[in-house]
Amino acid sequence: MSLAQRIHDQLTARFMKGMLATPRGRAHVLNQVADAEATDEGAIFDRLLLHVTDPKLRQMIERHRADELRHARMFLGCLERTGIAPHAVPRELKLLDRIDSLAGHIMDKPVRSDEDVMNAYLMLLVIEERAIRQFTGFIAAFEAVDRQTADVFRAIADDEERHLLYCHAISKRYAPDEVAWERELKRFRALEERAFSDNTVANMDYTFAHGLHAAGPVEQLLWRSVTSLSARARRLAPRLSSFELAAAAR
Repeated sequence: MSLAQRIHDQLTARFMKGMLATPRGRAHVLNQVADAEATDEGAIFDRLLLHVTDPKLRQMIERHRADELRHARMFLGCLERTGIAPHAVPRELKLLDRIDSLAGHIMDKPVRSDEDVMNAYLMLLVIEERAIRQFTGFIAAFEAVDRQTADVFRAIADDEERHLLYCHAISKRYAPDEVAWERELKRFRALEERAFSDNTVANMDYTFAHGLHAAGPVEQLLWRSVTSLSARARRLAPRLSSFELAAAAR
């Protein structure tokens, strides 16, 4: 893991500790992850199934879709324990929407070709990579305040590792060749890194604006400055491969 990634993970852990110290902060995090599992990827699975005919690959897609819906219900159960009702997540806080916008709105288009399948599953692949990294931090952070929720994240993280295998298998099956697959994966990782950096800043602004973190004005300024520097460093750092990420999360 690069120095920039280690610094980012340490900063994230410290910020999450302050966020999860209150029920409102915990509810904000759980509301976002539940929404992402339930809505962000759902429609694309239906469109993929219209094009994919291989029975084994169709089974992967169907199970992937079912897992995401089940995960949403699990996170909503955790949210319910905070006593705070779920609510709509602002679009500016949705990571997949940011990636999709940079990629040309893949998730909104019909799946008509093998290349469409590859691109859709490469986008899902980089989302799963990010989930594995984030869930590792969430498990550690929730362990200190809500072990039941930490266990839910731990169980779902195991599913995300399996989803990575689906993403690799399906995107490679529909790629024109290995060179094209590698090229497009590199492009999607770069898009995801940019989107994640922007989404991190937007999330921090929202958190402070809505009083979801105990930091005062001076500390807020410090967090914003450090986050900006960390984001720049991470954009320059090489990304780990999906299988390295999965191994690191075990």
